[in-house]
This record gives sequence, C-alpha cells and structure tokens, in this order.
Amino acid sequence: IIHTKGDATRTYKALEYMNDQIFTSQNGARNDAIKIAVVTTDGETNPGGADSYTKEEGKEMTLLQAQRAKDNGVYVFAVGVGKKVNDQELLGIASGPESVIKVDTYEELRENELQDKLIDLTCEAGENTPLPPVTPNVQCEKKKADIIFALDQSTSIGSQKNFSIELDFVNYLIKKLAVASDETRIGAVVFSDDSERRLELRDGINRDSVVDTIHKFKWGTGNTYMDKAFADMREGFLPAKGGRPGLVPQIAVLLTDGSATDPYTAESEANKLKNNGVEIFAIGVKGADRNALETYASRPRNVFFVDELIALNTISDAVLTELCA
Repeated sequence: IIHTKGDATRTYKALEYMNDQIFTSQNGARNDAIKIAVVTTDGETNPGGADSYTKEEGKEMTLLQAQRAKDNGVYVFAVGVGKKVNDQELLGIASGPESVIKVDTYEELRENELQDKLIDLTCEAGENTPLPPVTPNVQCEKKKADIIFALDQSTSIGSQKNFSIELDFVNYLIKKLAVASDETRIGAVVFSDDSERRLELRDGINRDSVVDTIHKFKWGTGNTYMDKAFADMREGFLPAKGGRPGLVPQIAVLLTDGSATDPYTAESEANKLKNNGVEIFAIGVKGADRNALETYASRPRNVFFVDELIALNTISDAVLTELCA
C-alpha cells in the first residue's frame, strides 16, 4: 500500500467502503466467520476540500458508518495515534471503551507488546461476538428493469446528514443491480414542495456514474407533495425519457418519512402510475403514514417500514429481494 497525501481525513469514506465492498460475500466475506475491523487514525474526521460536508457533518457521517458496521455484526477497534485524535470519536467508532487503543507515535505500533495486546483483544472479541445470522447476499444481476427512486427531501428529514442516509440506502441497492443501457436503467426524483427529476432513465445507464450523481444530491426543505413525485415518475417512465414500457418491468420506489401534504391527489397519481403498468414500492420512516403507503404500493409485500432513518440498512436486502423477484 502506497502512502498518499491529502488535506482531508474522510474516515467515513473508509468505513463506507468497508461496509459496501469488503464485508460482502462477493468479495470474500464469510457468513460463518466473525467480522473484525481495526480503524487506525492520527486525527479526527475532516472532509477538507474533498466533500461538501462541514467538519461536524463529516464526524456525524463517520459515526453513522461505524454504527452501520456494528449493526451488521462487525466488531470494531479504534486505534488513535498522536495528540490530534478525538477521544469521543474513537469511542463512537469502537464497539466499546475496551476496543479503543491509543499510542503517541506510529513507531509504537511496531512494538511487540502492543501487537500482542491487539491480538489478545481481537481473540477475546471473536470469542464474545456471536456469529451474524446467515442470510443470502442478494444480487440482481439478471433482472432487466426501469427503476425510478423518489426521495423525500422535505423539512422533516431534518438535515443533509439524514438525507445522506437516504442516498446511501438507495446507492446500496443500485450497487447490486446490473446497470447498463440494455440491462437496468436508473432514474431519480427528489420532492418536497415540488418535484424534480434529477436523473432520467436514459442517463442512468452506468452504475458508478449513477451512484456518484445520487451521492451529490442536496437536502432541501418544504412540504411532502408525493402526488408531484408520482406524476414526475409517470412522465419519467415514458420512452422520450428513456423508459421502456412493455419491454421491461417498470418499478417506482418511494422513500418518505412523512404523510402526503395532499393525500387525495397522491393516491390518485399513484393509481395512474399503477394503471400504466408500473409496480410501486413504498418505504416509510417513523412519521410516514403506513396505511397510505399500503394504498400507494402495488401489493402489501412492497411496503417496508423502519422507525429511524439509520435503520434503513436493516431492510436493504429484503427490499432488494423484492425488487429482484
């Protein structure tokens, strides 16, 4: 590994990569093995000029990604080097206070005593950490479809940090899809007081580009006009926008944490979408109206609900299983 320079300490990016790429079965992770991560840093999270996050938002993203790892059964050690580390951040990253190790210099990492201590702690963690439940790692490489995601960016979402959790959830799903012009095409809509198609199906044909585009979406404020999102998606599925009605399944995925500002029109627009042959999935978070989501969705199994945004990762594979069905 070659050392590279930079003014940023994007710890959250390392943790995100670990979650999305390393601890996955397609890259060698085993369901019947304990998962242990060791995060080593000599500073606190600082997005620098590499991201649009403030320093505090960057720290929050680090803690969110660390919690995501722990929620997925990964035991995390945090190793801090030098005087510029943030003790609270190390505690937040680690699985517990006993999993935080601090040294004054990098040279100390070479000492046998420290290495033995880390080995002992790792073995103890392995003995005390239950194996994660064995669940299939869902892939959707064979399904061709047009999929448009509608993302709630209303005031109730609360912050860019929370909105980014939505984006990470959607991008996790997209990374499991065979995105290409002749395979699955991806579109994206954001909505609050109004609705905007930020990504047309005709443009959503490269997985890396799609993920990068969605990652850059910014949170807005306003009400929750789902009807406008449904109408926008209906237009987005047309051939002029890159849709392939009648040739591949067309799927709309609504993600919201609230109730529709205009519930009557929202139901009407959802019905128009379904009458056009589009299958609707509805994902609700805390303040969402579960009964309304069941009305919008094409079938009961297309409705998912979590109590907090941070819990979206717990349903990602279940959602993907239904998308791929």
